[in-house]
Amino acid sequence: MNKTKIILFTALLTFFSILSFLRANYLYTTILDDAYIFFRYAENIANGYGIVWNIGEKPVEGYTSFLYLAILITAKLLSLDLELYAILIGIISSALTLYLTYLIYEKLYAHILTHTYTNIIAVIILALSPAYAYWASAGMETAFYSMFLTLTFYFYLKYSNLSREINGSKETKYSKSYLNGWTILNGILFGFLCMLRFEAILFFFAALYYLMKREKSFIRLSINTNVILFAAGFIIIFGIYFIWRWSYFGYFFPNTYYAKTGGGLQQLAGGFLYIIKALRLFYGFGWILIIIMIFFLRKNFSSENSRFLFAIGVISLVTTILLGGDHFHLGRFILPVLPMLLVFFPPALDKFLAYKTKSFNLKPTYKVLLLIIIFFIILVIKPVYKEALSGFQNILKGEKEIIVVYDSSCDEEIIDWQHGWIIIGNKLKQIADKDDYIAAVPIGAIGYYSKINVIDMVGLVDPVIAHEKFSPDAVRKWTPGHTKGDGKYILSRKPKYIQLTDYLTKNPLEKPHERSTQFVSVKEIWESEDFHSDYEFCPIEVIDGWYYNLFKRKNLK
Repeated sequence: MNKTKIILFTALLTFFSILSFLRANYLYTTILDDAYIFFRYAENIANGYGIVWNIGEKPVEGYTSFLYLAILITAKLLSLDLELYAILIGIISSALTLYLTYLIYEKLYAHILTHTYTNIIAVIILALSPAYAYWASAGMETAFYSMFLTLTFYFYLKYSNLSREINGSKETKYSKSYLNGWTILNGILFGFLCMLRFEAILFFFAALYYLMKREKSFIRLSINTNVILFAAGFIIIFGIYFIWRWSYFGYFFPNTYYAKTGGGLQQLAGGFLYIIKALRLFYGFGWILIIIMIFFLRKNFSSENSRFLFAIGVISLVTTILLGGDHFHLGRFILPVLPMLLVFFPPALDKFLAYKTKSFNLKPTYKVLLLIIIFFIILVIKPVYKEALSGFQNILKGEKEIIVVYDSSCDEEIIDWQHGWIIIGNKLKQIADKDDYIAAVPIGAIGYYSKINVIDMVGLVDPVIAHEKFSPDAVRKWTPGHTKGDGKYILSRKPKYIQLTDYLTKNPLEKPHERSTQFVSVKEIWESEDFHSDYEFCPIEVIDGWYYNLFKRKNLK
C-alpha cells in the first residue's frame, strides 16, 4: 500500500469517525430502530435460545442479513457492547467502501486519466454525500454490505483481468491452477454476499452471465471450467446455507420479504418514488453539477468492465422498484451500488478538469477546490451535517439535552423518536415480567431493552401477519414494511399490554392520533369492541412529565 492509499483511507476513517462522534453528542443515539431487531436476535442466540424473536416461540427469520447477524452474535459471545460494536463496524466499513471504490476506479481509469488525482476527487465527492455518514453509524447492515459488495466486485474485476491475461497470452507468470483458485474464491465471495442480502443473488447471476458471455455477443454463451468452478464456489457457501435456512424456517424467502411485498402497482410506484427520493437526498442540487460533468464523458472512456459495473447498479435500481423501496431515508438499498451508478463519473470529471474556454480558464486545481466548496455548501444544510454541528456546539457547552422537536405527523412536540422508544423499552423492563407480552410498533428498541415478549403489529417478525394480504385501504398509502396488520389476530393472542401510540406525549393520550392509526393493526384494534371491553387505559409518566400511553388487560392485576 503506497502513501496515497494510506492517507486516503486514514482520511476517510477520520471523517466518518468525527461525524459519527459529533452526531452522537447531539442525538441520544445514531442507531436506527431496526438495528435493535438484530441486537435482540443476537442476544437470544448467544444465550442459547435459538434464532427466535420471542424466547420459547418458533424460529422466525425476522432480520434482513444473516451474515451481519453472525458478526453481532460473535460480538455478543465476546461480551462486547453491541451498539458500540455496530457503530465501529459501520464506520470502518464506510471508509473501506470508498477506499475500495478508489481502487476500482484506479483499475478502470488510471491509464487514461490526464490528472492523477481525479479518482481521489471522485471518491471525496462520494464521501460528502450525507448517506455514507448516516449509515456508517446507523447500526444496520447497510455499511457492511456496501463494503462487502464493493470488495466482491473489486476481486471480480481483478479475476476478470487475470483470466484475460492467462487465456489470451502465451507468456504469463500465472498458471491455470492459479486462475482456478481465483475462480473459486470469487464464487465464495458472491456466496457470502448473498448471505448478507438475499437480493444479491441477482448480482451473482449477472457475474455468471458475464463469465459465460462471448465477446461482442449478448446471446452466445459458453460453459467452461471457469464457469463451473465459479458456480461451485458459490454453491459451497450459499447453496448449503440456503438449504439449511429453508429447512429451518420453512419458507423460501425471509419473513421480512413477505411482510413487505404483495402490493401490486402501488408497490412498484412506491419503489420508483423511493429511488427518486433517495437520489435527491444523496446530493440534492449537487446532481446538477454531476450531470453537467457527465456530459463530458466520451465513448472511448468506457470499457467492458465499467459497463458491467454500471449494469450492476441498474439491476439494483430495478430490483428496488420491484420490491417497493424502503421506509428509511437516504436510500439504504441504493447506497451500496452508488459507486457503480457513478462508475463513469471519474473520466468525465477528468475531462471537465481539462476543459478550457476563454470565459472559463481556471486551473484544474482551482476547479477541484471550487467543486468541493460548492458540494459542501449544498450538502452542509442536510440533517446529518446539521446534527454534527449541533453535537459540536454541545461539546462546547459541555451539556447534552433531551431533544424535543415538533413533529407535524403528530401535531405536537415529541421526544426524538429513537430516544423515546428506548425510554419505553426501559420502562417496560421495570413494570413488566419477562414472560409478559406487549403488542407494539415499532419493535426494535422496545424489544431489545424491555426483554419481554413482543408481538409485532406489522409482521416483520411475525409470520402470520407477514403472509396475509394487504388491506386495500392501507396499500394505497404504501409504507414498506409497515403496511400489513391484523388487529383481530393480535387481540386473539391476548397480550397483557397493547401500545397504540408509539411516541411519548406531554399529557395522557388515550385515543391514538391519525399518525398511529395509519398502521392497520392499530386502527383495527382501536375500532374493536373486544379491545375496549378487555383493556383499560393506563398512562405512565416516564420522564419529566412525559407519558407513555399504554393499555392493559382488565382481568390482570
